[in-house]
Amino acid sequence: MKTLPYWLLGLFPTIAMATPEVHYQQCKQSFSYLGTQYQGTTNKNNGANQWCYLQQPIDGQTWANVQTDTIATFTTVTGKHCQTPSTYRGEAFYGCSTLNHANPWCYVDDKNWEECPTTEPQPLLTHTQPLQSKRLDRIALGSCFKTQGDMPQALAKLIGQQPDLFLWLGDNIYADTTDMAVMKQKYDDKKRNPDYQAFLKANIPVMATWDDHDFGRNNDGKHYPKREQAQQAYLNHFDVPEDDPRRHQQSGIYEAKMFGQPGEKTHVITLDARYFRSPTFSNYGQCEGDNSTILGEAQWQWLEQQLNKESDITFIASGIQVLPPLHLERSKNQYCAYGDGAAFNQAIAALNESELSGTSYESWAEMPSERERLLRLVQKAINQGKTKAVIFLSGDQHWGELLQKNIPENKATGKQTTVYEITASGFGQSWPYHIENPLRLPVYADSKGDGNYTKQCQFPANYAGVAYQGCLTRDHDKPWCYTQVDSNNNGVEGQWGQCAPQGAVIPTGFVGQISPDINSLTTSNRHLINKSGSNYGLIDIDWQQRHITLSIETSKDVAVSTVIKF
Repeated sequence: MKTLPYWLLGLFPTIAMATPEVHYQQCKQSFSYLGTQYQGTTNKNNGANQWCYLQQPIDGQTWANVQTDTIATFTTVTGKHCQTPSTYRGEAFYGCSTLNHANPWCYVDDKNWEECPTTEPQPLLTHTQPLQSKRLDRIALGSCFKTQGDMPQALAKLIGQQPDLFLWLGDNIYADTTDMAVMKQKYDDKKRNPDYQAFLKANIPVMATWDDHDFGRNNDGKHYPKREQAQQAYLNHFDVPEDDPRRHQQSGIYEAKMFGQPGEKTHVITLDARYFRSPTFSNYGQCEGDNSTILGEAQWQWLEQQLNKESDITFIASGIQVLPPLHLERSKNQYCAYGDGAAFNQAIAALNESELSGTSYESWAEMPSERERLLRLVQKAINQGKTKAVIFLSGDQHWGELLQKNIPENKATGKQTTVYEITASGFGQSWPYHIENPLRLPVYADSKGDGNYTKQCQFPANYAGVAYQGCLTRDHDKPWCYTQVDSNNNGVEGQWGQCAPQGAVIPTGFVGQISPDINSLTTSNRHLINKSGSNYGLIDIDWQQRHITLSIETSKDVAVSTVIKF
């Protein structure tokens, strides 16, 4: 999503910041770096300093310099001591290495070398696969996993909530590489993280999709040269069974599962928005104009078949956000999908979004025709009675968000329908900057305190010379907002209302929980959570009342939630 150089962090020791120095006991016994296996330490790409990967990160850092006088003594298969260090082709390493050799070795004197005993790593814990006969009452979701900040507390809280299914929504690791050994190492490092091991031990069933940083590289798509190998690395990490068609028959990692019995059926669809994806900007490959695709035709046909199946609730997972409209503050012809502009602009106009501008970061809106195709398929499914509610699940952005879109009536796909999206991103992440999005879930208000919460707050709104992005308490005893603004975003006198409080009835259902610390969690209105450190999504389904609660959670409490009816 971001253009920040994630591949620089934790990969090349020469440029990382605030490098700790540790006792060798804090090192992993064995690690892989740039295709070489090490038992001990190396100075590769780190000047004269010996370094290793850590058993547990220190302040988010996965590697550290090592005090050489603490490094263990290593021996060869004949019992001889390894030199300290062994020097080979300009690299110095303590212990044993597979440099230019199939098995680990070291020098025993200035001229002679011997092989070292191989070490068998501890077996990795595995992900739990979901059981489709089980009814889903609680679903959790998250993305952008970093072993830093309050990730441990957030993950522990999530485990305690015991969801029936957890969805990983991309950037599950930050690989950013074409070296599959590096990718495997980072996947394995995640499984060896003690907090993630607690997640695996809890046996929470898992489904997943990927985004750019675990697919391959930043903003990459079908031109990524190792996409086939990356698919197998992904399937191995998530412990996908050998008889799964994605192992040998299907290109791309998309899948779908139907949970529960008639009357309580949940359809979970995970899309692959990377494997077939056309370039979004010219620096990612040759632009394809009107032929640009996100899913590729085979996946589109598969998705149409899935949406023709009957369920009560449909969840559609995507690594990138679906509902935010196109960012209009850059020239449209910069987008690869623009072509001659006709189809591009027509798709935007058809969804009544010609004057709306959304996030400047990656989203489906960068290919308007693909986004309209997706929304029309969903609209058709709802209007044909195939499902009662559709909720998109997404990650990528480093913030949490609740979104709502009214899909305009269409001759081919039927009457106006409303769909939702919950974005959860991520663990150990924070993005405390204002994000534009006119399709964020509305905040409703009444009319001058009459208690009938049917009007939408208008943000931003200017009051007393200050622009507000959320409800305010200035000059009132309860949070309030303008329900009408002029062309300069100035509030229209008399057009205001009190913001709907927790539990209030609103047109789509009810207001859920609102953290008492909500103002410290957002730079905007309460449906954007971008200052929490970590966030994840939680969805609770009340099958008796036919209610769905969508929540953005932090490591401490519920940040905000909404209740919709189905």
